[in-house]
Amino acid sequence: MTPLLAYLAKVIICSGILYAYYHIALRNNRFHQWNRFYLLLCTLLSLVVPLLRIPISFTPEDADTIFVYTSQVVTLREQVFTPAGPLPVTHFNWVLFLYSVVIAGLTGRLLYGYWKIVRLIHMSRVEFVKPYWLVLSEQITAPFSFFKYIFWNKRVNATTPEGRQMLRHEMVHMQEKHSTDKLFMEIITAVCWINPFFHLIKRELSLIHEFIADKKSVVNGNVADYAQTILQMALQTNRSFSMTNNFSHQPIKRRILMLTQSRKLRFSYLRRLMILPIAIMIFSSLAFVITEENIDKLVSAPLDIPIQQKKDSIKPPPPPAPPKNPKAPYKPIKVNGKEVFTFVEQPPSFAGGDVALNKFLASNIRYPHAATENNIQGTVFVSFIVDDAGNVMDVKTVGAPKGGGLEEEAKRVVEKMPKWVPGKQNGRLVSVQFNLPIRFTLQESGGPKKKIADDGAYLMVEEMPTYPGGQNAMMQYLSSNVRYPKSAVDKNLAGTVYVRFDIDTDGAISNVQSVNKAIGGGLEEEAIRVVKKMPNWNPGREKGQPVRVRFVLPVAFRLSAK
Repeated sequence: MTPLLAYLAKVIICSGILYAYYHIALRNNRFHQWNRFYLLLCTLLSLVVPLLRIPISFTPEDADTIFVYTSQVVTLREQVFTPAGPLPVTHFNWVLFLYSVVIAGLTGRLLYGYWKIVRLIHMSRVEFVKPYWLVLSEQITAPFSFFKYIFWNKRVNATTPEGRQMLRHEMVHMQEKHSTDKLFMEIITAVCWINPFFHLIKRELSLIHEFIADKKSVVNGNVADYAQTILQMALQTNRSFSMTNNFSHQPIKRRILMLTQSRKLRFSYLRRLMILPIAIMIFSSLAFVITEENIDKLVSAPLDIPIQQKKDSIKPPPPPAPPKNPKAPYKPIKVNGKEVFTFVEQPPSFAGGDVALNKFLASNIRYPHAATENNIQGTVFVSFIVDDAGNVMDVKTVGAPKGGGLEEEAKRVVEKMPKWVPGKQNGRLVSVQFNLPIRFTLQESGGPKKKIADDGAYLMVEEMPTYPGGQNAMMQYLSSNVRYPKSAVDKNLAGTVYVRFDIDTDGAISNVQSVNKAIGGGLEEEAIRVVKKMPNWNPGREKGQPVRVRFVLPVAFRLSAK
């Protein structure tokens, strides 16, 4: 579904719910001013709310379920896959063309009606009778008003009781600025002609204008005479202009009913206030969005190193040698009756290393045509198992689907992968669950995706920086240096801390800070402390030259049960 069709569908749903409430609870009741502003407001809300996108911030505490392992595939993490060649020429959008043609026709009809009114003014005798302009012409079969103009037939005597009633009626239209409402709805129904509820709202709003004018035009409670005048004018005249306020506006049955109705509506205020929870429900459903894009932008090189600590043990682990005995992170899980590790001492690796993996993906991934046409992009998380023989198996995608064939393409390429070097635990080959985030990004029409932040740090480079000694060395460093804060253990706090830092041209680390919503308990401070103590990295390079690169390192703190 194209963005235009999706927007129009949301507008129709929103206006349909609001109009249904009006039809059930508010229609044919005597609080006409309330109904008038309700219909105008629900039209505006229906147009605006679907355009809003208010992100719901959340702390990605369950990141370890996505980033079980990421290996040292830094370039891959943020590898930008663009279409191999120029984007294919898309077919002509007939739907948009036909929709625009109808809009042009309705707009022309509206302008023609306005031209007829202006022409009638110029051809008639115009008198200024403060505070309005009186347009006198024999072509006017029934009185009507348009902004500050009241159109009147010369043969109708304004001094008779019927004439005075009709004149007061049109003056109410003018004073209440009903022409502004009508012109607004004419424009809305021309642009959103496909929405049937806007046409219903326009019709109801016109009737409410008549109800208001009728109510204020009745003098000394003489309803019978006024109703008779309405009937006489309705039988004698036809409407000429859609955007004007006519005295003989149909249907007259409801107008007379509103004049003669005397019963007091039960729960009048409750009926009007009940719209509030409905409006809140619509706003929450259409305006608030939970998206993975914030996480996609945040994590430039996902690396999840679970740091676990038993609640009854707050003593620091022995420095600095890596643990020899298996602990909670190394416990396998059962998948189809087979032991599969989510964390091992030596993770699996692609044959040939990270460069070979990048080349394999770059040469095999093809941006799906459907995703290109519909401008669909984002990060697809592919979960798979590297068994003890290095085979890739049980390939699936996790997380909210992006659509457009991105998931299918990512799975297809991963399933084609050659054998990996299997992971090891306690010196033996084991099966390991591995998650691979693959980001699909389309080039914008104005140029390629931004690679440099405002402060000059590179967000993506040809050669991403690497930790000295590789992935295993970084895991050993974190395992040996991270200490689970006592306050976090006492408060049972856990989660993933995202630490952002810059790797300078000499490999030194600077500008260290946490960028996610604070978890507390000293977790952010501990993650920042350990990152600041890191040795110099191998700097990133762009066109062969070392450059400053921005990097994000997720560190997961997990508490185990006793």
